Parts: sequence; structure tokens; C-alpha cells
Amino acid sequence: MNTTTDMDWDDLRIVLAICREGSLAGAARVLGTSHSTVFRQINNIEERFASRFFTRTPQGYAMTEAGELVMRMASNIEEEMIELQRELQGKNLQLQGNVRLTTPEGVSNYLLMPHLASFYSKHPDINVELLPSSVIFQIARGEADLAIRVADSPPQNCIAKEICEFRMGLYVHDAYLQTSGVKEVWEYDYLLCHFYLPSLAKHVWKNKPTPRIKFSTDSVTALAKAAKEGLGVAALPCLIGEQEPTLTRIDSPGIEFFKSKLWILTHGDLRQTARIRALMSHLYDGLSADRHLIEGC
Repeated sequence: MNTTTDMDWDDLRIVLAICREGSLAGAARVLGTSHSTVFRQINNIEERFASRFFTRTPQGYAMTEAGELVMRMASNIEEEMIELQRELQGKNLQLQGNVRLTTPEGVSNYLLMPHLASFYSKHPDINVELLPSSVIFQIARGEADLAIRVADSPPQNCIAKEICEFRMGLYVHDAYLQTSGVKEVWEYDYLLCHFYLPSLAKHVWKNKPTPRIKFSTDSVTALAKAAKEGLGVAALPCLIGEQEPTLTRIDSPGIEFFKSKLWILTHGDLRQTARIRALMSHLYDGLSADRHLIEGC
């Protein structure tokens, strides 16, 4: 590559984001900036280095050979910087600073806040950045410091503690049952999150006819609200359904509810970071006390 100046990390981040996303809009979203800014930046970078890193196509930005080279090198540098950051954080023994915590939406909206309030009363100098999402933020890539996650087993390279069993159930408002006239579980109008569909097919419907999906979303909070409006039967984590007084769980001999495990975890390199260790311990104790809700007992 014929370079005319030094390439810095900001240049690499921009090229790497476009390589991974395949479009300026996607790169702008990842970088937290605008489409026009990324367009101006990549044009400037290519002009300074007298190289084309991308071919512009109707489908997006396709990497040239030079772009593939930058992506390989930039990915290696990114990994080293993330590792350096983790090691530096691991040496921080002060109970102050920021902790990025990622959780499922239901945990953050229905369980977490009282435990964060009590944590802040003990550690007022620690700031928690909450990332509630159905998207899994990768601890190994430095996207989060601490995670609460539903999984049968934790990821490799993580320090993980199992909180309890995680269960789901079918919840419904009485108004729907009174007006629908439905008797069999597979005849209901279903409300569900897209990522629960495989589990429902395996554990609830089995070999029965595919039921009607009346409403779908990626938000379990929206799902609970739809059930409270009497739109149908919602497949909800028990930690949500058990706290909604207007919803009733449907217990049927033909239903085997989805079960997994709830974990709290961090990267092995961060296990000695005082603020992360303190928050991990506090949330583990708090959520363990909530296990009757999480397990639907």
C-alpha cells in the first residue's frame, strides 16, 4: 500500500467499521456518528493514502485487496488494545469508576433497579452504565465489563457464577380466556419474542399444529403489555409474568416450560478489578434472593 502519511487508530477504526458493516450507514451507527461524516472521513483517508479500500456498489461497500489487508491488521491491533485495556482495568483496586453492565431487558426492567439502588448506597463512587438488550454484548471484545446472561453454560474465558434456574411460562389476561373460547394450548393467539420461537416449538407445541402468532416483538416489556391488553397468550420469562398481577400463568399437563440458567459473568482478566468484583458480588446476592420469581415457584 502506497501511503503518504502515518495511519493512526482513528483511521483504522473507520476503515474497520465499514469493512465489518459493509455500508456507511452501518459504520456510522457503530462509530456513533453520521453517514455524511463517515463518507467524508473515508474519502479523506483514501485520498491521503492514495489507495482504494472499497469498491462502491449498489449493495454497499465491498472491500478491495487493500481493504482486506487493513481489516486483518486493524483487527489484530483492536484485539491487542482490548487486551491492554482489560489488563489495566484488572490492576485497578479502587472502588470507583465505570462498569458497563449488560443484561436481558426483563432482568433490567423487572428486577435490577432495587439492587442497583442498594449498591449505590454502599459504593457512591462507582458508576454503572446499563446496556439492557436482546443483543449479546461481547465481554471478550470489551463491549461490556459484566453480564447477566441466560444460557445453558457460560462462554469460555469468563468467570461465571450460576444464579439460579431460568424459566419461562405462558401468561394471559382473564379477559382473553373469557372471550376466546379456546380450550387447547395450541389454539391460542400467541404473543411472543422472535428469539423464543424455537424454544416454544420444542417445549410447548411439540407435534401439534403451528399456532397463530398474533403479535411479535423483540421487547419482552412490550410483550407483557400486549398480554395485559388481552391480545392473547404471551410466552414470558417467569420473572416478568409473576410480577404482573393482571396476568395468570397457564399450567397444563401438556406443557413443558422452557428452562435454562441465569448467570452473572465477567472476563477472566477483569476478575481482580475491585469495582467489577464488588458489583458482581452484590448482584449475585440480590438476584439469588429473587430466585422464586425467576424460577416461577
